[in-house]
Amino acid sequence: MLTSQSIPFLMLEEAGVHRLVVEEHWVAAALEQLRRYEEENRGFRLRRVLPPAAPFARSGTALFALTLVALALAQWNSALGPDWSAAGVAHAAAIRAGELQRTATALTLHADVPHLLSNLVFGTLFSYLLFHSCGGGLGALALLLAGMLGNWINAWVQAPEHFSLGASTAVFGALGLLGGSEARTRHLLREPDARRFAPVGATLLLLLYLGVGHLHGEGERWPTSQVDVLAHVFGLLSGLALGAVLGSVPRARIEQHGLQLASGLTACVVLASCWALALGRTPG
Repeated sequence: MLTSQSIPFLMLEEAGVHRLVVEEHWVAAALEQLRRYEEENRGFRLRRVLPPAAPFARSGTALFALTLVALALAQWNSALGPDWSAAGVAHAAAIRAGELQRTATALTLHADVPHLLSNLVFGTLFSYLLFHSCGGGLGALALLLAGMLGNWINAWVQAPEHFSLGASTAVFGALGLLGGSEARTRHLLREPDARRFAPVGATLLLLLYLGVGHLHGEGERWPTSQVDVLAHVFGLLSGLALGAVLGSVPRARIEQHGLQLASGLTACVVLASCWALALGRTPG
């Protein structure tokens, strides 16, 4: 700007601070030009360029959907003999007693086909958006942790006899992860407060719109008329908290295939171990 006005200057950097140095008789003119520049550009914000999809976004989404379908079929057909619903449902008293594997296994159980399809539609959408920004492996691990944390909190808030099942806790966890990571990114970019908190507000609105429409439960033991709103709320809040951490991961790290593969493998091992423990406790 000073160059365009033919004002000679030197730019010095001292301890990370940039200083403009002009001759004394140019000081007034330089200050005036700087003041006018700030006034004209007040409120100007550089447009953010959306990065390309992070590694394994599509494959991670496909694996998410296939996992829900495969485990639902195993549940409904009592594969290997045990009662998968009884073994894996999020029973509050059992979780409080230390059966933490139920916080994960319950995410893959569904009451019926409409229940599964509902979670597949919204889960596929939100998981792809999440995996697009943070990768299929890291996103899957964060999604699983958000769902487990939501179910764990819900077990301590609800009555001991409370039962819950369904992927909706993780689905709302994915929504919270999206909002939390975006809010953290905008905070790091020092954007205005209204824009920093807008993603959080959007997730809360979606919770109000969608959070009362997901069913949980099955048959006489878990009635389909009930809606576990608190599980949705705690899943979303868990996602928001974990999303703030996720939003701090540098893009260069997210692009590393090694990190994505390690995170995805960890998520698979955790879920498989939880189911192995759950089925091992149930007589065949």
